[in-house]
Amino acid sequence: MKYFICALDKTNSTPSSYLGIPTEFAERIIPITRVQTAVYETEDEEAFISLPILFEQKEATAPHGIVLKNSQNASTCPNLKTVLLSPRIDIDMEIPEERIHGLPEILTGKLRYFSGACFNEQSLILILNPEKLIGLHND
Repeated sequence: MKYFICALDKTNSTPSSYLGIPTEFAERIIPITRVQTAVYETEDEEAFISLPILFEQKEATAPHGIVLKNSQNASTCPNLKTVLLSPRIDIDMEIPEERIHGLPEILTGKLRYFSGACFNEQSLILILNPEKLIGLHND
């Protein structure tokens, strides 16, 4: 499966942890100029989820918006478009499913939004589960 890869650890010149966002959930990528102060905000028919704020990256910006396909929130809000405000997308990468390790169900907090992890050389790629993240505004 293909993933958009963003650095999670922006304080280091060589990040050790990354975020993998499955491309299959994305409709398109858009440039973002909005300033957001909360994890979840709505405006008109759009919901914005800020990944830097969710993961407490105070210094990180969110220059990219990943517009999710409608099917991700069609059951709860059929007219609402969800946009993930993400750190700079560094690369898109193919990661074979057998390299992704599941996370224990017991994990809570911010880790509940991940479906797995991939260890790549000396770094960690946490795989985001957009379906769980969509429910963020219901939490």
